Amino acid sequence: AADAARFRAYAVVPGHGPDPPIEVERVRRVRPTGLEEDVIVTCWGTEPVEIDLSVGIDCDFADIFEVRSLGGGVASAERSQVKRTTRAITFASHDGTRGTAVRLSPAADRVDEDASHWRLRLGRGERWRLRIRVRAEGVGPPEGLPAEIPPPRRAAEVVSRPTDLARACRRSLADLQALTLPDGLAPGRRLLAAGIPWFVALFGRDSIIASHQARLFEPARMLDALQALAARQGRVHNPGNEEQPGKILHEVRLTERAWLGSGTTGGARPYYGSVDATPLFVILYGIAWRWGATREALLDLLPAARAAMGWIRGDADPDGDGLIEYRGSSGRSLANQGWKDSANAVQFPDGRLAEGPIAIVEVQGYAYRARRELAAVLAWLGEDREADELSAEADGQRALVRERFWCEGGDKPGFFALALDGRKARVDSVASNMGHLLWCGVPSNEEAEQVAFHLTGDAMASGWGLRTLSSAMAGFNPISYHVGSVWPHDTAMACEGLRRYGRDRDALALASALCDALGLFDDRLPELFGGHSRAESRFPVPYPTACRPQAWAAGVPLDFVALFLGLEPFIPGSTISLSPALPAGVDSLEVRGVPFPSGPLSVAIDRDGARVIEAPAGVEISLRAVTRTRLGGGA
Repeated sequence: AADAARFRAYAVVPGHGPDPPIEVERVRRVRPTGLEEDVIVTCWGTEPVEIDLSVGIDCDFADIFEVRSLGGGVASAERSQVKRTTRAITFASHDGTRGTAVRLSPAADRVDEDASHWRLRLGRGERWRLRIRVRAEGVGPPEGLPAEIPPPRRAAEVVSRPTDLARACRRSLADLQALTLPDGLAPGRRLLAAGIPWFVALFGRDSIIASHQARLFEPARMLDALQALAARQGRVHNPGNEEQPGKILHEVRLTERAWLGSGTTGGARPYYGSVDATPLFVILYGIAWRWGATREALLDLLPAARAAMGWIRGDADPDGDGLIEYRGSSGRSLANQGWKDSANAVQFPDGRLAEGPIAIVEVQGYAYRARRELAAVLAWLGEDREADELSAEADGQRALVRERFWCEGGDKPGFFALALDGRKARVDSVASNMGHLLWCGVPSNEEAEQVAFHLTGDAMASGWGLRTLSSAMAGFNPISYHVGSVWPHDTAMACEGLRRYGRDRDALALASALCDALGLFDDRLPELFGGHSRAESRFPVPYPTACRPQAWAAGVPLDFVALFLGLEPFIPGSTISLSPALPAGVDSLEVRGVPFPSGPLSVAIDRDGARVIEAPAGVEISLRAVTRTRLGGGA
């Protein structure tokens, strides 16, 4: 389950033969009220066994980012006040504002300053259980944040043969629910935390992309994300946290711990240091419209969408060249402000780091698609003049991106540069970012064919998914955060883009590789994993500090169902298009209860064809033949 883990260990006891007579099982559960762990000791020996069991429990009140650091050692440990009895342990921070209480049952036989101890005597088949209950004390939910998490809403159901994809979808939905937080600004509205354990916070781009991935199952998450982000949209110019009017936040922490200095507790001061969340917000606005968001909801969000577009046209482009650029404005700013936001993420083929201000390529594609999406909604609302202006801008934006970022490949196909640096020179590394341009519809068909060559070649396709950076680049590192690793959501977006251009075989090959990794990760993809070649490693290599579950990794199996169905609804026009495609390893797929305003959609596809089981009332269904791949199919 998403909220539980189970561990087993065995102990050899001198004088009781070569086999371990003692089995220790630990069952750990996370509850809204705290942590619960049961330690179960079982004797399998033929003779009674006497053992000493010791449990060490401590607390340092360390900040989550210090825990995450690989540097070794926690600087701000606050081990100050500890009281131990045989039944309980209490910890208090040095200022008395926070505490942790531990309850033990049964009581320990003795305690010392480091641990609690029990003396056990067990006969064959006897079982002894210790219950440990951990609670936070002295703190509650931040002001305005309800304690109750909204219950899950009914979602579509999947049946697949083999069962792997359906099982992964059930896990994904459970993980998204585990990452769901209540929004203190609106009763009943859900926030989606980015990941456990490091990023239990609202991130702009993460919540937008993850709610898009879940659109077939829980389309209401798209409006939840849009409304929550609109409520926190930038209003003023503030270099301290990079807030600007119309800008969508990068991150806001909702705990009692300060973030970005004083005055930031309980979500009081978001950080706005990303340049992709704002155009992605407008894109999701258009997608929600196509999926059937009500006119009332769209009108309520229209001022936020217009303000976001105002930022794209204005503050996002400080030199007026038509490109969105970033350069951090304070000592706390992220060095890079696209989704690849680590300090070394933007580098030339020889490994040199690009100097800012930087125009990252996929964000320019987002800005193009954002204009297209908003223009379509405005035209539907009768705002024809504004829609025409945006459409014309979009055409110019697309041409600009193709002109400024396209690199001729010499003896190989061409590709789109990773970025432009502060001198407007192309950062001409081959990277996964150009897959997002396919998702946005920027390249020409000829350019898309050349991009697909790179995305599916051995230097980019690891065999488990799409690398963030080509292995032919000097700075490639398969276990880096953004410079050679595999991010599942990144692969999924490239797959959507490839299908958009009719590159079904390429899309299905990449998706099939990631599905293989999904199975080896026990149906729960991590935030990222190593970009090692499958030919050299028979399993995907875990990244040591990856979140798992993580929202836009959990959303990938759900996104793949939409991808395999080729489901493109246009509810304002009462049509739904289906273009099914099955990857190697999936023989059949049935999806029941896809929620639409006038009723559910249920579809079944297999190697012989497709059929619509039920359809929303008054909606015309367009169904194309099933695209098939053979086992082992590739580019």
